[in-house]
Amino acid sequence: MVTDTFVPDINGVSLSLGHLCTGLRERGHRVEIIRSGKAHSTHETTVLSWPLPGYWEVKVGAPWPGELRRRWTKNRPDIIYVAIETPLGFSATAAALRLGIPVVGGFHTNFCEYLENYGTHWIGKQVWRYQQWFHRRLARTLVPSPEARDKLVAAGFAKVSTLGRGVDTSLFSPARRSDALRQSFGVENDAPIALVVGRVSIEKNIGLAIRAFSHLRRSRPDMICLVVGDGPARAKLQRDHPEVRFPGYLTGQDLADCYAAADILLFPSETETFGNVLIEGMASGMAVLSYDYAAAAWHGIHGGNLLKVPKGDEPAFLAAAGRLLDPALRATLGAAARRTAQQLGWPAIIADFETLLRTVIAESTPSS
Repeated sequence: MVTDTFVPDINGVSLSLGHLCTGLRERGHRVEIIRSGKAHSTHETTVLSWPLPGYWEVKVGAPWPGELRRRWTKNRPDIIYVAIETPLGFSATAAALRLGIPVVGGFHTNFCEYLENYGTHWIGKQVWRYQQWFHRRLARTLVPSPEARDKLVAAGFAKVSTLGRGVDTSLFSPARRSDALRQSFGVENDAPIALVVGRVSIEKNIGLAIRAFSHLRRSRPDMICLVVGDGPARAKLQRDHPEVRFPGYLTGQDLADCYAAADILLFPSETETFGNVLIEGMASGMAVLSYDYAAAAWHGIHGGNLLKVPKGDEPAFLAAAGRLLDPALRATLGAAARRTAQQLGWPAIIADFETLLRTVIAESTPSS
């Protein structure tokens, strides 16, 4: 596995890759990680890297084709998984194809949409063309949702398969709800807590979540809002909205406790290929509001286990947020959301991943 982000990095890609690697090892496979950043186990090899501009949490790995060819000639893997289309991923793909090793790639990020949010649409078009060229050379491209698959197929991508994402329902659970934690956040009695989780940046549309909170607060002035995460937009948002709490990044049990203590999850991002945050909130028994695409389109039933509105329809998002002030509706949505999430465990996802890898290996093996 070749990647520019891996645990303990805090993002959906790294956490998902961590689950996949652990799961494959538990099923008896040997998994080696070639990564940027700092190694955290004996299974990981690091390469020279530098921070990605505007996304300092991610370290971009330098190209390493010669060393990878030597490494894989000496100890040949059955298959290579390239997580991201960076210089490191490009060099790994080139080395593997030269050696005749099949390559599977992930399409986790639509960089074109991300760059549009930063006013660099012309760069985004060039990156999109590069991604199209990159994935044409792969034996399979894996995407995390049917919507992402359909979008790539319509754009001319071939050999696209869907590999969903799971959620740890023993960690993310309404059973972790704590009145003491709620009080520590400053909430009183039954006042609802609105939660926003994700990178605090333009492309995550955090501003809309805060506007939705302000809309709710007109009816419930005692409610509070937590924005869990960090990023380039945090400092300005924190200055402009002193009524919102910004605890920074939370992980593991601390994050799960925060989900369980809150009542409403506002998820206004428009640039997801999946959206792990959404199913973490569902597993925690929260009332979730999202745009209708990616994970919400796949696993969400409007009015059943969450609320969702057409992507980009801000007035509809604000109106739907108002409905979540109803405690009975929150309870109904949260219970149904929990039941949905209990069907999305990681073991099934890992088994699907193993099957996909075995299929690609078999297709790439010359018949005798």
